[in-house]
Amino acid sequence: MSTISRSRKDSDGHLRAFVDQTTDETMARFQPAQVDEDFIGAGHAAIPAAGSPAVGYPWVKKTVQTGGTPTVVIVANSAGGIVALALDATSEKQEASLYCNDQLNWDVTKGLGFESRLGFSVLPSAAAVEMVFGLQSAWIDGPDNASFYVRFQALASGVINMQTKDGVNTIASSTGITLVAAAFHVFRIDASDVTNVLFFIDGIRLSPNNKFNFAATGSSAVLQPYFSVYKASGVGVGTMQVDTIQVSTDRV
Repeated sequence: MSTISRSRKDSDGHLRAFVDQTTDETMARFQPAQVDEDFIGAGHAAIPAAGSPAVGYPWVKKTVQTGGTPTVVIVANSAGGIVALALDATSEKQEASLYCNDQLNWDVTKGLGFESRLGFSVLPSAAAVEMVFGLQSAWIDGPDNASFYVRFQALASGVINMQTKDGVNTIASSTGITLVAAAFHVFRIDASDVTNVLFFIDGIRLSPNNKFNFAATGSSAVLQPYFSVYKASGVGVGTMQVDTIQVSTDRV
């Protein structure tokens, strides 16, 4: 099937992107600051550990465990390039996270757009397992302890929630959508109007008007792409497979 593009505009009517009108995946962005990651090529073979980033490479991995083996790895020979974040069934606190080593570069107040194509090859198997993806402040033990975020969340059974935390208000709402294992979807956050942050899955808007107001400013509003699978305890498992990451903002 041929790709047919259409344009996407921000809340002020400015052209921001061309997208695939079938999948709603962004094909070209029109903002000065942007990252477009597809995890393709030999340079992605080994993701460096948090605290030891590689020069010129934006991502690090962090795993937390006592006796188990949570992992953040590139899936070998995956079509389009995929990184998998996985917990195992060891009964303990575990984490598998992908982020930017706490280099916070993305200002939510500058017309920010976030998009990721991802899926869950293993759904969160227990209430203790939490998956988050979007933008977040510096790493902290437990994703819900982060100071600031604009993100999606998945809990047991694959129900998807929308979340923002701006230092004043912590807001969460269900999308009403439950994912099935191994199905990829395009998740998008549009913060071109911070008084009305919008959440989309496969092009379908799921956030009501004025539900999500991100009030943080200055350095508090500057975040990093953040993907994590986490459990505080128990034998629960879950695997997130990330195909693409796209983030863009204006500079002023």
